[in-house]
Amino acid sequence: MFFSKTIALFLVAAAPLAFGLPAEESAQDDYWAQFCDDDACTQGCGESVRVSNPGCLNESGRKSILFHGSAGGDYALVVSPSGNCPCQNTCSSVPTGSTCWPISEYSGDNSFRFISGKCGSNNC
Repeated sequence: MFFSKTIALFLVAAAPLAFGLPAEESAQDDYWAQFCDDDACTQGCGESVRVSNPGCLNESGRKSILFHGSAGGDYALVVSPSGNCPCQNTCSSVPTGSTCWPISEYSGDNSFRFISGKCGSNNC
């Protein structure tokens, strides 16, 4: 009985370590983007997404990106002509120091994703 109580106490005490405590966020985690419907980043801006997250964004028809926070490195925007980011049709470096980036030239494209670093080769 003593043994089982000791094991239970140990497991309760170790649980936060086993499940991982939240790590301190890096500067890269403080850079956010919102896709907007107009060229001036003032109309129909969507939900903020973390630029350091390389997940796919299906944002067809958007004309600008509103940035807030601090960039912790260089980022690029990968553009795909169809949904769900199957390939890279074009890629552009995210402008540093800009809060509003007009992307009208990509308004006919369907999906986007941010990557850390520089653009690779197009593969669509």
